[in-house]
Amino acid sequence: MGISKAQAAALADNFLNDIGSSDKSGLQPRETFTEIILIAGEFVEAMQDNLNKSHTNASGALSASIVATEPVQEGNTLSIDISMLKYGPYQNKGVKGRKSGSSKAGYSFKHDKPGQSMIDAISAWQKSGKAKIANTNTKKTTSGYEKKNASISKLSSDYAIAQSIINKGIKATGFIDKAAEITEKKVSDRLGGALKIDLLNSLVT
Repeated sequence: MGISKAQAAALADNFLNDIGSSDKSGLQPRETFTEIILIAGEFVEAMQDNLNKSHTNASGALSASIVATEPVQEGNTLSIDISMLKYGPYQNKGVKGRKSGSSKAGYSFKHDKPGQSMIDAISAWQKSGKAKIANTNTKKTTSGYEKKNASISKLSSDYAIAQSIINKGIKATGFIDKAAEITEKKVSDRLGGALKIDLLNSLVT
């Protein structure tokens, strides 16, 4: 969900108040700060859209984790951080597998076998219902043996998928890089226009 112009303006006002910039005799960069906040929100949306278009947003967890923080004061500078799950950069640049694949940033799997955390993540993905994997060993009866057999089959499936990723690597999606390129094109014109408004306002107040 994006941020509205009104919400961005309110955040900009709060930031200016926090740094004690209520003196109307000087330049009040309200419009400039508002645009910066809006652009940060659009950057987040662009990354999420890119993930969805790449069909690699399997569980939706990475997309949901991408958020822009509220602006914070660092001296007289407005700072906005973008955060996401730690594997986001790997999805962006790709990870070289043990047998094939490549990475645009030199990322690579260091071990031949998947770790338990990776297997658990794949298990959660399959349980979410978003994975379309048929389990041919599942039976309609409810005996203890058949339940155990299904459980072993599920564990084998999780491990097999994890091992395949280790071997083949993770393909780069560029979801961050593409969003940054689009966002960069907006910055000059929109911030320039906002600054002109702020300068004009400073002359008439």
